[in-house]
Amino acid sequence: MRNITLESIYRKVVDLQRDVAQIKKSLIEEPELRDDFILRMRDIDLEKEIIVEDFGKRYGLK
Repeated sequence: MRNITLESIYRKVVDLQRDVAQIKKSLIEEPELRDDFILRMRDIDLEKEIIVEDFGKRYGLK
């Protein structure tokens, strides 16, 4: 079993915050993407899972 430290959780949260900031920046810079993004986010609750190809690598889970 892998030990989870406060430091590793902090790093993952910081990485997620950075990703959210990038999404916000792209929506501000390209407002035409906003409507499409909102439509996709509405459907996200209907999805049972969302596949992120490099999630484990990106957040150091593998």
